[in-house]
Order: sequence, then C-alpha cells, then structure tokens
Amino acid sequence: MKKKLMAFIGLLAIMLFTWGCSSDMTTAPDTSGTDLTSAMNSNGAERVSVLVGFVKGNRPDAALTAAGGSILKEYKHVPAVYVSIPTSARNALERNPNVLYVEQEMMRDYIAQTLDWGVDRTDADYVWANSSYTGTAINVGILDSGGDMDHPDLTWAGGYSATDSDPTYWEDKVGHGTHVAGIISADNNDIGVVGVAPDCNVYAVQVGGRRLSTLDIIEGIDWVIATHYDADPNNDIHVINMSFGGGGSDAEEAALISADNEGILCIAAAGNESGAVSAPANYACVMAIASSASGDIFSYFSNYGPEIELIAPGSSIYSTYKRGRYATMSGTSMACPMVVGAAALAWSAHPTYTNTQMRDLLKNTAEDIGLTAYYQGSGLVDAENATIGSTLGDN
Repeated sequence: MKKKLMAFIGLLAIMLFTWGCSSDMTTAPDTSGTDLTSAMNSNGAERVSVLVGFVKGNRPDAALTAAGGSILKEYKHVPAVYVSIPTSARNALERNPNVLYVEQEMMRDYIAQTLDWGVDRTDADYVWANSSYTGTAINVGILDSGGDMDHPDLTWAGGYSATDSDPTYWEDKVGHGTHVAGIISADNNDIGVVGVAPDCNVYAVQVGGRRLSTLDIIEGIDWVIATHYDADPNNDIHVINMSFGGGGSDAEEAALISADNEGILCIAAAGNESGAVSAPANYACVMAIASSASGDIFSYFSNYGPEIELIAPGSSIYSTYKRGRYATMSGTSMACPMVVGAAALAWSAHPTYTNTQMRDLLKNTAEDIGLTAYYQGSGLVDAENATIGSTLGDN
C-alpha cells in the first residue's frame, strides 16, 4: 500500500511539472524560422531610403554593399538607384567619388486651378486651314496623372504607368492629365474640343495621382528615354509635357538632362504661386512656360523670372476631362501643353530638327505681347509662325 501511494504521488508530481512546462511554452514566442540577423537589423540601426545618383557607368555597388544598403528601385537609362541604407552610412556614401548626390524622395503638386480661346490665340487653327501640318508622326509624352483611356475625343498612341501594379493601366482618376492631353491633341472631329496638334501621337505617362513623387517621375522619364532604344522605330518620344512643380531635385534634373541628351524636348509649367519659377521648369535643360489670360495680360497666378522662355494661354482653358467629360481649368499647367502642341505642329513641318533647333524656333518665332522678359520670355508662342513661317492668323 505504501509503495502504491508513493508511486501515485510521483506520477502526480510529473503531471504537475509537465503541465507547468506546457503553460510556459504557450506564452513563449515562436522563434522557428526566424532570421536572427533580420531581427537584429529591424531593432538596430535606423535606416533611410534615398536616391543615389552616380557617374554613368560607375555604379558604386561595393560602397552600397559596404554601407549595408539594399536596392529598392533601379532605372535602365537614368544613372541612379533608390536604396535603403543605415542613416549613419549616408555621409560616407555622399563622399564617394562616384556618387553625385544622395537625396530623399520628394513629392510634387500639379500646377492647376479648377476654374476656351487659347488654341485659337496660338493660331494653330490657321495652320490646319492653310497647310497639311497637324502634328502627324510626332510623339508626345505627357507625364501626368494618366489619361481617360476611353475618352471619345482623344486618340491615344499608348501609355505607361509608374504608379499602378499593371504598367499598361494608366486610367486617369484625377482628370488633370486628360485635360492636358486635350489641349495638345484632342481630335479634330464633330464633338467637344480640338487640340493644338490634333494628329500628333500622345502617350500617357502616369507618374502620380493627386500628388506626384520624384521616384515615379524619374521612372516615367526613364520609360520615355527607353522608347529610343526599343524595337519600334516609330514610337520615339520627341517632346514631353510636365505640368507639375515643386522644389529642386538633383535626381530629377539628372534624369531630364539624360532625356535632353537623347534629343527629347522637355517643357514644363512655371508654377502658380505668383513667385519664382519652380522645378523642373527652372532647370536649364527644360523650357519654362508662363501663363497669359485673354487680352494678352499676365495671369495673376503665374510664376515668373529669368528662366521663363515663353508665355502661352493658361487662364480658363476648356478641354477634355476624366470620365468622358470636359472642364474649364486654369494654370500654367494649361499654358505648358499649348507650347508642347505648338512644338508638335512645328516639328511635323520640320521633321529633321533637333530638340535644340526646335527650342530655338519656338522662341525666335514667338510674338512680343509687350511684357518684360521675366513675364513673357521671348514672347507668346505662335504655332503659325513656328510651323509655316507666317503671321497672317487673327491672333
């Protein structure tokens, strides 16, 4: 009997001990499959994501590795990478002789105000009526919020999205990109409006929604440059429209210099703050466009300064809009595509021109409307004079 009692007590002790261990195990974290190195990194040094520009052909991979960096985004034709690095490694990376800049992602705002005469004021209609030039075979990239893919008054040549998981889906949910596209190339048909160069080929390059990031803008520029290297010789982008602005970005400027070197004419809105010209319009490789209102007066909202090269109608412009609609909008965002459309029209008449020659042509044929160079640059864009060399339109 005593032996049985002792055995029972021993069994009871083992059960209690086992139950106690099981209870502890249910509250302990499951570390199976845990990467201890990753856990240490996540709880250790603070990290920052930055754009790193480098001397072309000399990507500092060794320095990035030594800094503990991991590449988040690469570009095919722009010498830059977007990486995650420990914050403490940034200064050393900036001192690398192959590194041109290290900067964080920046956000952009569209330059427009929700608020039809502008196309007529550029005398584009005189060109269509008195010549065969309508922008045919000229390719335009619109870096913006995308485009209304089914708008009845727009014929798209194609597009690309830097913001959607499907790069072939660039539907405009904002309306800004669709409005810009209509100013450049709305179809010359029986409905809606007509653009400055109605037969040019427009490509929607979606680089943002309500706001834009320099990361996506650079990706859009990279895609535009890539059209000059793909198997299709007919889709090379001639000119890009950038109706957005903000603070300066070395990475964005470097990307646009690459585009300019590729022969692409880069044109941007000056901005709507009644102050200094914003980026990217203030980069030397980009044409900065101010806005005028009816009666050839300076739009009250338009930015101005020594960077301004041309002025164009931008107040109360009626154009295409999202969901198959139309809208009136104001801003240097609307003036910029007036110049882009004029460039497409003139380039169809001068197909052998380089981007530098086209830039000079647009300035040399502009109409002096009596403002100082800070406000009008070389003058108001004249699509007729730039395309067919006459000034017989009704202005």
